[in-house]
Amino acid sequence: MNNSTVYIAERLWVGQLGNGFVILSLLAALFSAIGYYFYSKEVLTSEWKKFANTAFIVHSISIIGIAATLFYMLFNHFYEYSYVYQHSNNEMPLQYIMSCFWEGQEGSFLLWAFWNVVLGNILRKTIEVKWEAPTMAIFALVQVFIASMLLGIYFGDYKLGSNPFILVRENPQFANLPFLQIENYLAKIDGRGLNPLLMNYWMTIHPPTLFLGFSSTLVPFVFAVAGLWKRDFTTWQKPALTWTFFSIMILGTGILMGGAWAYEALSFGGFWAWDPVENSSLVPWIVMVGAGHVMIINKNRGGSLFMTHLMAIASFLLVLYSTFLTRSGILGNSSVHAFTDLGMQAQLVIYVLTFVMICVVLLIHDKLIRVSYLMVSFLILFFGIVYGHKIILLLIWIGISFIITIYSYIKFFPKEEEEESLYSREFWMFVGSLVFLLSALIITYFTSIPVMNKLFTMEKAPIKIADYNLWMVPFAIIALILVAVTQFFKYKKTDPKQFFKQISISAVIALILGCSAVIPLYFLKDYSSASSINKWNLISYAILFISALFAVFCNLDYWMRVLKGKIRHAGSSIAHIGFALILLGALISTSKKQTISKNSSKKNVASLGEDFDAKKSLVLTIGDTLAMGNYLVTYKGKERKGIDVFFNMDYFTKDANGKLIKAFELSPMIQDNPRMGTSSHPDTKHFLSNDIYTHITYGILSDTKAVKKDAYREPTNFVGHMNDTIFSDNAIIKIDSITTNLSEKQFSENDSLLVVTAVLKATDINGTTYRATPKYILKNNSVLPSEFELKELGLKFIFWKINPQEGSIEIQVSEKVNSTKEFVVLEAYMFPFINVLWLGCVIMIIGTIVAIIERRRLNKVKPQ
Repeated sequence: MNNSTVYIAERLWVGQLGNGFVILSLLAALFSAIGYYFYSKEVLTSEWKKFANTAFIVHSISIIGIAATLFYMLFNHFYEYSYVYQHSNNEMPLQYIMSCFWEGQEGSFLLWAFWNVVLGNILRKTIEVKWEAPTMAIFALVQVFIASMLLGIYFGDYKLGSNPFILVRENPQFANLPFLQIENYLAKIDGRGLNPLLMNYWMTIHPPTLFLGFSSTLVPFVFAVAGLWKRDFTTWQKPALTWTFFSIMILGTGILMGGAWAYEALSFGGFWAWDPVENSSLVPWIVMVGAGHVMIINKNRGGSLFMTHLMAIASFLLVLYSTFLTRSGILGNSSVHAFTDLGMQAQLVIYVLTFVMICVVLLIHDKLIRVSYLMVSFLILFFGIVYGHKIILLLIWIGISFIITIYSYIKFFPKEEEEESLYSREFWMFVGSLVFLLSALIITYFTSIPVMNKLFTMEKAPIKIADYNLWMVPFAIIALILVAVTQFFKYKKTDPKQFFKQISISAVIALILGCSAVIPLYFLKDYSSASSINKWNLISYAILFISALFAVFCNLDYWMRVLKGKIRHAGSSIAHIGFALILLGALISTSKKQTISKNSSKKNVASLGEDFDAKKSLVLTIGDTLAMGNYLVTYKGKERKGIDVFFNMDYFTKDANGKLIKAFELSPMIQDNPRMGTSSHPDTKHFLSNDIYTHITYGILSDTKAVKKDAYREPTNFVGHMNDTIFSDNAIIKIDSITTNLSEKQFSENDSLLVVTAVLKATDINGTTYRATPKYILKNNSVLPSEFELKELGLKFIFWKINPQEGSIEIQVSEKVNSTKEFVVLEAYMFPFINVLWLGCVIMIIGTIVAIIERRRLNKVKPQ
C-alpha cells in the first residue's frame, strides 16, 4: 500500500477521541487502585480517599466515553475503522447495532468494563467504611487489567490488548485490500456485517445480561479478598451475601437466556450442548451457588470460613479462566462461541495468574514466606520470559502456590471448634456446596481438554454430550435430594423422627407419581433390548425424575406448612422449586425427544451427502403433502425478505372423517449473507405439552421467478473454501479440490499463463455424481473468464476470483429453467414438556429475587 496516499473523508478525530478515553481509563484505574491501597494504610486517610474516589469516577466517565464513541461509530457506519468494518454494514437493522457492539473481543471487554464501573460505583456508595479501601483497591486493579485489554499497543513482538479504534488500513488483516489503494475508498465500501447467528433478538439482551453476571462475581470476590487482607474472616460475609445472591440470579438468568437463544437460533436441535464456552459460564455460577449457601451457614451458625473464602474467590477466578478459554483462541473450532486469537494469550494468562497470586499472598501470615513467595513468583516470570520453558515453570509455580495455600490453611486459618451434627442443617448445606464444587471441577476438567492438549502436546478428544450427561446426572440427583430435605433440618441438631415424619408425605407422593410416570416413559419400551449403558441411563433418568418431583413437593410443603405460605420468607423454597423444574424439564424434553422428520418420500436423501440421513431428514417437493409424525406437511414455497429466505410449510391433522384440517404453519429460514455465507435458523411451534422444532438442512436460495424455458437464470455468486458445499435446485455441489498449472515461484519468475482449476462434484437427488472443472485463468495480471457448462444438470460455472488472504474462491453459478420441481430437506423434532424447563427458569429467578429482597430487609433491620 502506498503510504503517501492522502485519504478523503476519514473521520480521524473519532478514533483519537476514543484512544484518549482508553488511555485515560487505564491511568485513572491505576491511580484509583494506588489511592485505595494507601487509603487502606490509614495514613492521610481523607486525602487518599478523595484521590482514589475521584480517580475511579474519572475512570468510569472514560469507560462510558469509550462505549459512547464506539456506538457513535457503529450507528454512523464509520468504515474507516476496523471494528466497524468487521461487524456492521449498511443493511444492518437498527436493533442489531447493539449486537455489533459486543460481537468482537474489544466490544465485549468494553461491555464487561462498563458493568464493572456500574457495580463499582454502587458498591463505593453503599459499602461500610471498614471495607471500602481494600475492596475498591482490588476492584480498581481488575479494571486496570480490563482497560489494558483495549490498548492495542506493541512492546517489541508483544501485543498489549486489542484496540477498537484502529483504522482498517492499519489492520494487518485488511491492509492489502485493493480498495485501500483508492483515496476516496469510503465512498465505495460497505462493512462485512454481523455474524448471522447473532442476528436474533436474544443476542441483544443475552450478552449484556451474561456480562453483568460475570461482573457481579467480582463483588463477593473483592469482599473475600478484603477479608484476607484485614484478617477478618467473618464480618465481610454479611454485606457480601446479598451481592452473592444477586450474582446467582443475574448470571443464572444470562445462562438461561443463552439456552433460549441456542434453542431458537441454532440448528443443533436443543438448548444445551455442553459447549466449552457454555460450560465456562455455568461453572462460575455453580460455584457461586455453593458460596451463597456456605455464607448462609456462617451467618446462622458460624464456621465454614475457609469454604466461603475459597468459593467466593474461585467463582471470579473461574470467570477469568473462562475469559482465557474464550478469547485466547485455544479452543479452536471446539466451540461456536469462541473468539479468534487476537494475540493476547500471554496477557490473559498473566491476568488470571496475577489474581491467583494476590489471593495466595494475602492468605500467607508469615512475612518471610510471603516475601519469598513473591520473589520466587517474579523470578519464575522473568526466567519464563527470557529463557522459555514456560509450561514447566508455570506448573512449578502452580505447585508452589498450592502447597503454600494448604500450609497456610492448616497453620493459620481459623477452624471450627466443634463438628456439625449429622442431623443439622449446616452439615447438609455444607455437603451440598461440596457437591456443587466437585461437579464444577469435573466440568472444568473436561472443558480444559484443549488447554491440556496444548500444555502437554496431547491429542485427547473432547468428550461427547452423552458422556457429560453420564457424569452429571448423579450430581443432579444428589443435589435435588439435598434441595428437598435440607431445609427440614434445624441448625445445630434435629430430632431424626421428626425429620423423617416431615418429609415422608412428600417422599410417598413423589415415589407414587414418579413411578407412574417413569415406568411407561422409560421401561415399557425396548428396555430388555437396551445395552448395559442404556439400561443405566434409563435407571438414572428414573431416579432423577423422582428426585425432581421430591424436591418440588418438599419445597411446596415447607413453604405452605412451615412458612405458612408467606412469600417474603419463601425465596429459597421458590428458587429450589424452579431449580427442580429446570432439571425435570431438561430431563423429559431431551431424553424423550422424538425425531419426526423420517423420510417418507421416494427420493434417496442419503445420495445428497453424508450429512443427510433418511432416519431424520425428510425430502419435501413443492406442492407435495407427506406424513411427518402426527401431522401431514406441505411445502408451499419460499419467500425472500432481504437476506432472509423463509420456507413456508403448512401442517395438517385429520378430523374424524379423514378430512385434512390445517393445524399451523412454520417458516424455518436460511439467512443468505453475501459476506458471511448461509446460516440455518429454526422455526418452532409452541404447545402447552410440547414443541415442534424444525429447520432446513437443504434449500434453494435463488429466485425462482418465471423465465424463458431452457434459458439460464441470473448467476448467483458463491464464496467458499475447500470442501464447502454449494446448493442448486437439483444438486448439491462440493468444492472437492483446487489444482494449478504453476507453482507460486514459477508464476512470480515468469509472465506465464496461470490456470487454476476448481474440481467440483455435483450430486443429484438420485445419487448420481457429476464432475465440473471451471477454470480461473490469469494472463498479464488480467483475469480471462472461462465458462464451464454441466449440461446433465443444466448448470453453468464461472470461476472468477481467488481471495488468497481468506483462503476462499468465488464461483458464479447459473441454473437452467427446467421442469424439475423445487425441493427442500427438513429436520423436525418434538420436545415433550419443554415448557416445564422454561417455567422452572422463571420460578427460580423469581425465588432468587425474593431472597435478595429479604436479605436487604434483614440487613437494614439489623445494621452492623
